[in-house]
Amino acid sequence: MSHYDDEDQAQRVKQWWKENWIALAAGLVLGLGGIVGWDQYKAHQQTRGAEAARMFEDLKTALLTDKADEANAIADKLKTEFAGTPYAAQALLRVAQHAVEKGRFDEALPPLAWVASNSEDKVLKPLAQLRQARVLSQQGKFDEAIKLLDGNADDSYSALVQELRGDILLAQGNRKGARESFQKALTTSDAAAANRETLQRKIDDLADAA
Repeated sequence: MSHYDDEDQAQRVKQWWKENWIALAAGLVLGLGGIVGWDQYKAHQQTRGAEAARMFEDLKTALLTDKADEANAIADKLKTEFAGTPYAAQALLRVAQHAVEKGRFDEALPPLAWVASNSEDKVLKPLAQLRQARVLSQQGKFDEAIKLLDGNADDSYSALVQELRGDILLAQGNRKGARESFQKALTTSDAAAANRETLQRKIDDLADAA
């Protein structure tokens, strides 16, 4: 390559750089900005997660000391400001459980309904729905409870769903339907499940309905 060729190549490089340096610089800035922005986002999420975890611990302490109003306030804040964290659904389930233990069934339904409708956890959603049905059955609202059970298609809780359905049908006087539900529950429950003996006893008690 001659000296003139070198100069020509150098000129072309200078011209290309002159025409494109702004775009290159902008791309570099955007790339670095994206990295910094992502790091900041992760740090922000970690901070929020830590705050939600602390609030969840405060909620558990409040429930242990029977400070329901304080626990409800914490749960409401988790629900509105930290809904994207797993602590929101867990907190509302705890609040609902505490209300049931105290016999305040009406107070248990709203938090359970929120988890069933809003939680992104595929395990907690059907669990909350099952617990809703249990509370409704405790209140004697059997048709509403059955409707919820009909909408619970999660196989993880099929045995519990069928057992509760059987309990409700039995309370309504449908002994045959109850026995069939108990049999389905026994069929779908794990061999090591603690309630298998209870289910078998319920089935045996309804032998006349076979």
